[in-house]
Amino acid sequence: MKRVGIFGGAFDPPHIGHERLAALCCERLGLEELLIVPTFRSPHKPTPLTDYEHRLNMCRAVFNKKIYTVSDMERQIDGEGYTITLIRRLKDVYPKDTKFFLIIGGDMLFSFEKWYKYESILKECSVTAAAREDDSYADMLEYAAELGRIKVLNLPVTDISSTEIREKLKKVESVEGLLSQAVSDYIKEHCLYGQETERQV
Repeated sequence: MKRVGIFGGAFDPPHIGHERLAALCCERLGLEELLIVPTFRSPHKPTPLTDYEHRLNMCRAVFNKKIYTVSDMERQIDGEGYTITLIRRLKDVYPKDTKFFLIIGGDMLFSFEKWYKYESILKECSVTAAAREDDSYADMLEYAAELGRIKVLNLPVTDISSTEIREKLKKVESVEGLLSQAVSDYIKEHCLYGQETERQV
């Protein structure tokens, strides 16, 4: 039985927290492959996302180890980018005995009941929620217990959001240590998030 993780998100941009979370989940869950799935059209994001090709390319630049597969499958799915649609499409592609693990952040856990067909998601794959702050771990455990079928991992990852990074970049503030060099170089090269070619990211 192959153990495959699904790590989706806007990745706008992918940052060091994403990298550490991915690596730790591979280790803790014993994954043989981790799919990195940038959101194509999110039903949950009120603000426009950076062009999909840029986000996809940044993910490819940073998630370049053999265990990672950066997937553009969401682009191939018609309609809204619902998680259950992605999971069912993956089940059609992978061998029948593949065990899927959906990885979500702690911030997403508390709104999980609002996800489209969330009960079907719980039935069709294992859901793992990653706590980014120690003081939220107990609350996450309690909430996960109410829903059932959700595993909570308390992981030592960087507590930073892509939104904060975008704001720092727009204000030309330092994001040192928050982005990989590959992502920093890409942002500079393509003048993303208000950056100009002569500025250091």
